[in-house]
Amino acid sequence: LVFSRTTGLLFTMPILSADGVPYRVRAILALFLAGVLFPVVKNFLPVASFENTPVYILEIASQASIGVLIGFLLQIVFAAFILAGEFFSIQMGVSFSEVLDPQAQVSIPILGTLKNMIALLLFLSVDFELDGYYVPAYLHVFRALSYSFQHVPTLVLDIRTMGGLLNYVDQAFGVMFLTALRIGLPLTGILFISSVALGIAGKAAPQLNLMNMGLQINIMVGLLVLMLLMPVVIPLMRDSFQHAYDVIGEMLRTWPKQS
Repeated sequence: LVFSRTTGLLFTMPILSADGVPYRVRAILALFLAGVLFPVVKNFLPVASFENTPVYILEIASQASIGVLIGFLLQIVFAAFILAGEFFSIQMGVSFSEVLDPQAQVSIPILGTLKNMIALLLFLSVDFELDGYYVPAYLHVFRALSYSFQHVPTLVLDIRTMGGLLNYVDQAFGVMFLTALRIGLPLTGILFISSVALGIAGKAAPQLNLMNMGLQINIMVGLLVLMLLMPVVIPLMRDSFQHAYDVIGEMLRTWPKQS
């Protein structure tokens, strides 16, 4: 049962869910993590009988679903950064330049990839407070997994639970769009002003032929502003990770228990 939940998490969490990570590696890591967690969480595990095969299969699916849910909420954070990169790319005029995202296996604008890579570096290197200690962000994920066994030993799906779950997912998507706007709006606004200024200058002095240089000017202005905004963008990314962990922790604490 522990292996089922760790497998669900490792197959959906950032970095390890990328297609570049072999399934065998994920399975070995899930087995190792399950072995580490089992002595800690064994008292919280539900009693499952091998004799009742359908019930046992449903219990395995239930455990995997909890891990998938935690990984999915983290993926929403990374989707916010990619969305902010989309805003940048459209305003800078480089949305036609796309690269393959190794995690989602879809083509996204190059600035979305840049934001995603910065988020991955923060996820691996930046420390967050955990029980009075500062540890990297990815260790919070494993703490949340361990925490989930205590508060959600098994998946209980009823109308009240589904309503609460949809509320957390809705909240996560709302935060995703808000984060994308907070990151992307300053650059979008500056580039909009730049485009308006180019348009006015082009009308005032047609002989300068500024309209034909608009794309190059927007790209240069966008890159300059992007570099200047990095000291502001990175704290916003940190706050997004912290908020994601807060949402996951609150969801696990308030999850209805099986009666």
